[in-house]
Amino acid sequence: MPVFHLNSLPKQKRIQMIGEFYDTIDSLKNRNEIRFFFKDLLGADEIASLMRRIEIAVLLSAKFRYQEISQLLGVGNDKIAKVHKCLQQDDSGYKIIVKRLIENRKKRLKMMKKDFKEDMSPFVLAKKKYKGHFLLDNFLDAAIEKFSDDKKLEEEALLFTPSATFFRNEKE
Repeated sequence: MPVFHLNSLPKQKRIQMIGEFYDTIDSLKNRNEIRFFFKDLLGADEIASLMRRIEIAVLLSAKFRYQEISQLLGVGNDKIAKVHKCLQQDDSGYKIIVKRLIENRKKRLKMMKKDFKEDMSPFVLAKKKYKGHFLLDNFLDAAIEKFSDDKKLEEEALLFTPSATFFRNEKE
């Protein structure tokens, strides 16, 4: 059976094929549809490989050096260089996704920290149950949370990646 190569198609057909792929992705309506589609389209290792590139882009955007990224994620310099080259382009899709991923991670970390605090403290549970009695306390908590150290949270979000955790634990 012959092997398919995109470049073997006429230019117009290549443009059509790639455009239809983008339209296919764009037609997915929610996270569940996206999950089903990519589960059928790609294997778990392929999805992980794509996410590793995104993790590299996140760390490069945060000014991590190649050696640090290599140690943290267990990837080679050639893979880091390919992602770095894409990031240097003006129309880099990585730039768009990195910003959104960091914001999502920060939200998730905030929620996890909030859930952890609530699980640990009977006082927090009382403040939640009797909101009227703790109005000033709750207002101050909300203000403090709003102005908390966003830089520290950003640093945590950068390293809040499954494979970085995996490689750190493997080396210990």
